[in-house]
Amino acid sequence: MSTEIKPDMSCVPYSRRGLYFALTIPLAVIVILVFVYLWSINIWLSFGLLTLYLATCYFQSYCCAYQDCPYLGGFCPAIVGIYPANTLAKLLYRRKTVTKSKLRFEVYATLATLGWLGVAVLPLYWLWQLGLLYAIGYFASHVIYYLVYGLTICPKCAIRETCPGGKFQSLVLKR
Repeated sequence: MSTEIKPDMSCVPYSRRGLYFALTIPLAVIVILVFVYLWSINIWLSFGLLTLYLATCYFQSYCCAYQDCPYLGGFCPAIVGIYPANTLAKLLYRRKTVTKSKLRFEVYATLATLGWLGVAVLPLYWLWQLGLLYAIGYFASHVIYYLVYGLTICPKCAIRETCPGGKFQSLVLKR
C-alpha cells in the first residue's frame, strides 16, 4: 500500500470559485497597475515583474504535475492568479510521465515562492519613491491576500495536504 498522499477528489470541481475571484481579481488589478507604473519608469522594470510572474508559473507547473493535481487543464484555485501554471503543466507534461523527484519538487516550490515574493518586493523601491503609503499598501495587499487566501481557499482545495499553502492553513487551523 502506498503512503503517498492523494488529492481529495471530493474538492473537484472547486466549490469556492466566487470567493477565489473576489480575492484574486483585486490583487491582479493592483499588480497590473504596478506593472504599468513600472513601465512608465523603465520598460525593463515591468519586464522584470512579468518575468518573475512567468517564472512562478513555470516552476509551479512542475509542482502541479508532481502532485497529480486534479485541476490540470480546468479551473484551478491557484494562489496569486498563477492560474496558467495548471495549463502549462498540462502542456509540458501531458505526453510524458512526470519523473517525480521530491528534491526537484521542493526546489521548484521554493523557486515558485521566491518568484511570487519577487513580484511582491521588486516594485517597492519605486513605489516608495511615489509615496511610502503606496509601497506599504502594495506589500500589505500581498500579505493580506496570502493570509485570507490560505485560510479560506486552501481548506477546500484537493491538494491541500501536499501543497505548501495547504500545509500553512493546516498549521494555522490546527487540522
